[in-house]
Amino acid sequence: MNPETSAARAALDSAPLEELAAQLRLGFIKVVTSSGSTNTELAQLASDGLASHLSVYFSEHQQQGKGRLGREWVTPAGSAITVSILASPGTAMEPQSLSWYTMLAALAWSHAVQELVPVNARIKWPNDLLAGDRKICGILAQMVQTPQGFAVVVGTGMNVDQEPAELPVETATSLRLAGGHRVDRSALLAEYLRQFVALDAAFRAVGGQSDVAMEPFGNHSLRELVAERLATLGQEVRVEFPDGSTLLGKAVQLAEDGALVVQDATGQSHRILAGDVHHVRRADGKYA
Repeated sequence: MNPETSAARAALDSAPLEELAAQLRLGFIKVVTSSGSTNTELAQLASDGLASHLSVYFSEHQQQGKGRLGREWVTPAGSAITVSILASPGTAMEPQSLSWYTMLAALAWSHAVQELVPVNARIKWPNDLLAGDRKICGILAQMVQTPQGFAVVVGTGMNVDQEPAELPVETATSLRLAGGHRVDRSALLAEYLRQFVALDAAFRAVGGQSDVAMEPFGNHSLRELVAERLATLGQEVRVEFPDGSTLLGKAVQLAEDGALVVQDATGQSHRILAGDVHHVRRADGKYA
């Protein structure tokens, strides 16, 4: 690691984040030096009735982080943003609407990155964020039962300051590598929280309906906003299922329930749910 990178990896100052928590009316914001999994720890607090809507749990070093299908996700301390947010909207929406919070978080990250970094961050269905054709952020959402009803914990891991040798796979990158300069993690986390809170409020205001216009966002629905940033749409894709079977076709639509609609060579449409697939990749082999 070079000296410049080492200097950039100072721990986050929690004081400004606590001020932001008051401004945004977060449930709380907890900043810890290390954790096993921010999702697991926040989910436990929520189950125990100790975390309310928009509570935030941030760790400088996540030691047992998991991605989709249980894949391991671990990064050097201070090089990433590992954060989980509890969305517990109560009676504002039906439980099935909580499945949209994966895409809501991805959209919030894409807007936050766009504000602060010269990187065109786009969403890869069902739960990643891309810089070009490389992954910069993974998202994992899990349902949790709280005393107030069903809720969802949305955990994200944003690659901010990693060098090439510190990235887990060749298909990944970091914001510093993609944008060409260092990124202030505190400012980026704060912007993500602002974007998430704004989208959450708008989504709750329309009862968690993905196709209903949200006035603060130019009267676009959440589905429209996500589809606009979805790099997967319009691509020839290869869908791999857990049983080893595959589907080749063109990703043509994001459905009302968040499913990806893929049209095969015969013109037949297939609705693909996130929980049904092992991988979705471009048909030319690229990650995006």
